[in-house]
Amino acid sequence: MAFDEASVPQALFGSWKQLSGRYVDIETGEERPGLSKAPNGYIHFSRNGRMFNVTVDSARQPPAGPKPTAQEAEALYRTIIAYTGTFSVEGDKVYFDLDVSWNESWTGSRQVRSWALQDGRLMISADIVNPMTGKPALHRLVFEKAD
Repeated sequence: MAFDEASVPQALFGSWKQLSGRYVDIETGEERPGLSKAPNGYIHFSRNGRMFNVTVDSARQPPAGPKPTAQEAEALYRTIIAYTGTFSVEGDKVYFDLDVSWNESWTGSRQVRSWALQDGRLMISADIVNPMTGKPALHRLVFEKAD
C-alpha cells in the first residue's frame, strides 16, 4: 500500500528531540525513567512514510578499550533504543511497521502508539512489554521539534 502523506498531520513531519521517557510498571504503578533522566535521542517522520527512532542514555560510558568486554557490551545494549520502518497515522494512533530494530523481537512487527501534539510538544505513549524487564509497562515519551 502506498503511503498517503495527506493522511498525516503536517506538524508531525520532521525531526523531534526527545526530552523525556518514562516507564510506568502496570503491575506496581511504579514510574521510572526509561533510560535516564536526560535521554539523548530523536524520532523522525519523513514525507515518504519512513520513520526512525534512536535514543541512548545520556549516562552511557564508552568501553575502556578498543574492544568492549561482555559486561560493557551488555551495558551499551541496555542503554539504547533504535528502530526504523514505515509509519501511518489514524486519529490518535501511529503505527510503526518495523523492518530494523535493536530489539530483534520487534523486527517485522507492528508497534502501535498513541500520540498527541500539546503546546508544541509531541507526546507518544504505548502499552508495551518493557524489553529490559519483560514486564507490562506504559511507556511515555516527550519530544520537541528539532528542525
